[in-house]
Amino acid sequence: MRMPIRSILLIAAIAALAACSAKQNTADTSSVLASVNGTPITNDMFRAYVRSLAGGQEPQLDQQKRQLVLNRLVDMQVLAQQAKKTGLTKDPKVAADLQVQQAGLLAQEMVQQYLSQHPVTDAQLKAEYQARIQSMPGTEYRARHILVADEKQAQDIITQLNHGASFAKLAEKYSKDGSAKNGGELGWFSPADMVPQFSQALMQLKKGAYTKQPVHTQFGWHVIQLEDTRALPPPSMDSVRDQLMNELQGKAVEAYINSLRGSAKVDMNLPAAATAKTVVPAAPGTPPATKP
Repeated sequence: MRMPIRSILLIAAIAALAACSAKQNTADTSSVLASVNGTPITNDMFRAYVRSLAGGQEPQLDQQKRQLVLNRLVDMQVLAQQAKKTGLTKDPKVAADLQVQQAGLLAQEMVQQYLSQHPVTDAQLKAEYQARIQSMPGTEYRARHILVADEKQAQDIITQLNHGASFAKLAEKYSKDGSAKNGGELGWFSPADMVPQFSQALMQLKKGAYTKQPVHTQFGWHVIQLEDTRALPPPSMDSVRDQLMNELQGKAVEAYINSLRGSAKVDMNLPAAATAKTVVPAAPGTPPATKP
């Protein structure tokens, strides 16, 4: 569906202003700016509409743009009144959309109110930061690997290495991994970046050594050589403050929702067939095990 040109221009104008000024309109929120067939359009409604166009901000508008916004609100009210006259609000799809939009808005505002009343403290941030630092690996590794499809071939490669063959040349010749063209070189990485079987085998090696037994992962069979290690300094508190804040707020909101659900009477009537087809997404922040 194509958006009307005047709506696009309005949104663009408001968005541009939002980037320049976040000063709020302090006029009387209850004042009536216009009315349509006796239905008032208040300054509260005007400000809410501006925020919806400006990504939650409330820029100060000049008189020309205020008039433009007000005209769009009048258009909306005219159309909404006509929709009610024609019985459109009784259409099941429209009624469902309205219910979802109302619930979504109220839920969003409830979350914001909860966070404003239960802010994350500096002490919580520092405690979370220290816990993360302690759980972080203190070492980065540089390694090569050769990835093949079966254990026998991997064992044959190890035998060639035992007889003095070049690891890089064997990787170029046999490895089915994209690193083959670089002699199996993987560069620097943290153990957390790799699947557990790979990291566990790697961390047992001394510099220059390679695995004496093939390492099996979901990608195939690996022969791994440790090239070097180096200390991995932790990130500064300031560099991860926003990330920690978002995660702690997310946990707080999740706990709040769970407490509300625990005291609510919830009846689930989803048909069994539909449940079987439902795909549950991975939990936020769960890294995919895509590396060997």
